[in-house]
Amino acid sequence: MLAQAEIQHEKLQTDIGSKKIRINQKGGGRKPKLEIREKVCLCLFYLRKMPTFEVLGLHFGISKTEGKDTFHYYLEILVDVLVDVLPASSLE
Repeated sequence: MLAQAEIQHEKLQTDIGSKKIRINQKGGGRKPKLEIREKVCLCLFYLRKMPTFEVLGLHFGISKTEGKDTFHYYLEILVDVLVDVLPASSLE
């Protein structure tokens, strides 16, 4: 599932990057605090425990806004991955 999430993330970033008007060079700016596997874990942790985004941010060492943004971004990715992985009969 993690490998599929990474592939889906790369596709989304390519789509976003092709539509983006760049001022700075690609790769410029602040480096992410969490790796992709930690971001997927954050999303799954939120779905399991339903903490506030402030508690989620504290647990993963990020701000509550970054926690919320990360959750919503990776939720879309995980939905796409799980639709592809799970058989159609189990989704009903």
